[in-house]
Amino acid sequence: MSLSRVICRIDLQVLKENFAQLQKYAKSCALMPVLKYDAYGLGAFEIGSALKSAGAVRTAAATLEEALSLKKIGLPVQILGLLPDWEISEAVASGVVLPVDSFLTAQKISAEAVKQQKQVKIAVKLDTGMGRLGLQLPHALTEIEKILALPALEPDSLFSHFATAAQPDIFFASMQLDNFRKIWESLQQKNIHFPFRHHAAGDAILKIPQATKAPFNLARPGGMLYGEDFSSITRQVIEMRTYVGEVREIPQGGSIGYYRTFIADKPRKVAVLLAGYADGIPLALSNRGNVIIRGHLCPVIGRISMDYTVVDVSGVPDAAAGDEVVLLGKRGDLEITVKEWGQLKNTHGHEIWCSIGHRVKREYCGSDR
Repeated sequence: MSLSRVICRIDLQVLKENFAQLQKYAKSCALMPVLKYDAYGLGAFEIGSALKSAGAVRTAAATLEEALSLKKIGLPVQILGLLPDWEISEAVASGVVLPVDSFLTAQKISAEAVKQQKQVKIAVKLDTGMGRLGLQLPHALTEIEKILALPALEPDSLFSHFATAAQPDIFFASMQLDNFRKIWESLQQKNIHFPFRHHAAGDAILKIPQATKAPFNLARPGGMLYGEDFSSITRQVIEMRTYVGEVREIPQGGSIGYYRTFIADKPRKVAVLLAGYADGIPLALSNRGNVIIRGHLCPVIGRISMDYTVVDVSGVPDAAAGDEVVLLGKRGDLEITVKEWGQLKNTHGHEIWCSIGHRVKREYCGSDR
């Protein structure tokens, strides 16, 4: 069997430890990991199975297709995103918790449920300030009453989404919580109950304690589980590595890569790596990023290509074809983090993980699940 050119190694033990750390902050709130986009590209079944053994009570997906694939983990699944009309029939048959953000959607789900002679659990979303999806507050109470009067619908969750939880100022987030509480209190007065209530994702679990207290009893960590954390609460779960394909000499005045963005000011020894932006190395690392080879930090030079990256190994006298290259991860005292890549790309960990290419082999270690 041929050796994979690029490997992403996911440590499931670190993942479970991260889950335990977040559970400490969430206190009495149970955790529902968000495994959308195949667990941010890291492998939803493997990630979900490990988190199930760590104590996750259910999982969340963005789409019906994702939700169907998560069912094999053996936990209840809730869809967080929009449910388009053409998915309703299959969604009703699936047995997953379906999202409702309008009376019209609820009517369509109800009609299909009656047709299939099924009882469907629904999650009603409130727009407390995100402005993207959900029942708008002025009409939310009336709409919920109308929705729950429809046949074949069973209330499961009432939830919403923070717009600014990752930002230092939580004034707007606190206002969103107040909006949610007002609706919940009014529902209680009308003896309308939803078994699960959730508003907090990862940032809010750490920063907004009120989002993990009554009436909230569920929280939904996503990227925070994988180590996107700016307060050292969780650790990076992935290591990404490739190999040196070739070592070559570049004379003074020689150029590297498309558009000649690097011109050698002196003779250089360079290594051509068997990975490029198609594998998930951000183009923004061109002439800015680093990799680790034989215990040395080696700078990226020139523009990263789709399939190759060139680094300066002038300071690595024994560098040779076949050498392991750490793209993300730690060797000795040296470490390259997802956070570092995100800063160079002016983005965050979610985009970095989701950009790891499909030809990159995922390997799992550190847990028997």
